[in-house]
Amino acid sequence: MGAFTAGRTADGRIRTAQIIGNAALGGVAACALNYYRHADRSFFCSDFFTYGPSRLEEELRAVDPDARVFYLPPLDRRFWQAVPRLTKLLKEGGYALVHSHMTTLSAFALYAAKRAGAPVRICHAHSTFDKDSDHYRIKALLRPFAAKYATGLMACGKAAAENLYRGRAEEAYILPNAIDLARFSPPRDIKGEAAPPREVLFVGRFVYQKNLPFLLRAFARARQQREMRLTLAGDGADREALLALSKELKTESSVRILPPCDPAPLYREADLFVLPSRYEGLPVVALEAQAAGLPCLFSDKIDRDVDVCGNGEFLPLDEEAWAQALNAPRRKSADGAEKLRAAHYDIRTEGRRLSDYYREALAGAGIK
Repeated sequence: MGAFTAGRTADGRIRTAQIIGNAALGGVAACALNYYRHADRSFFCSDFFTYGPSRLEEELRAVDPDARVFYLPPLDRRFWQAVPRLTKLLKEGGYALVHSHMTTLSAFALYAAKRAGAPVRICHAHSTFDKDSDHYRIKALLRPFAAKYATGLMACGKAAAENLYRGRAEEAYILPNAIDLARFSPPRDIKGEAAPPREVLFVGRFVYQKNLPFLLRAFARARQQREMRLTLAGDGADREALLALSKELKTESSVRILPPCDPAPLYREADLFVLPSRYEGLPVVALEAQAAGLPCLFSDKIDRDVDVCGNGEFLPLDEEAWAQALNAPRRKSADGAEKLRAAHYDIRTEGRRLSDYYREALAGAGIK
């Protein structure tokens, strides 16, 4: 095999590939795009590989008109079709660096990258999983192979690194799920606890992982003791089931279900953020909520490092425990953004760190 020839844009920037899967739902796509938005794009241009049309394309064009989006069959359900297509696209594009955000499915994505000849191949762990996770057996089966073809390991936090890489966790470069702190920072005049009704907020996908039927049942219990409202912002496979359950629980008048939207205004009007996930890594929405000054309730399945500001509580998945916690006194804070910045969650700083990582990795592969 001859020397690798890197694909480049018309202005000479190196083309890199971001493998993100389903861009229509979830925080991984938002995280990858947010990093690209704040990266030093003077030497590289990222194309995104996803499963189908979404808002990502319009947002990506606004960031970089030279960046492109390519569609793949789902790696989890049609890998026998996805791997050959991805291999072909990566080879034709001459991608010198392939960054797979697919956690265990990186086993397929990075195999394709290896076959395509990409010299830099990054496996990125964005979440944890355990025996309560959906598709646990498949994930456990793929875990030993996730980073087999990787030249670099990356993770959103220590727990995610340990969960995916096990004995190689110390090798992982920790890249926090950083956010635009200025966008979510609260006003400075936060005082005490807001008058009733208490506004409870969830932002994310309506899927098994997020455990929203449990949240609705706990909310129904809590509402018997105190006036409160619940907003669920997002979309997903469980949407219709949630509507039906809310009707069954007679909470329709107190539960608002919104489509995916800019969450910043929702954080500002909320009093409490909740995330009852069955499993999770270090979710971006929890950081956004803390930047907005919100106290948070987390399930005890979530990485403890997510409580950056010290205003969160971790609870077992018990409906009565959550009902009591939903009713407990809570106070907003005005220094969440400062604490997150000190903990390296400012996307402006972290975007430069990722750019430096790419530059060094490409230089190490002889590509400049």
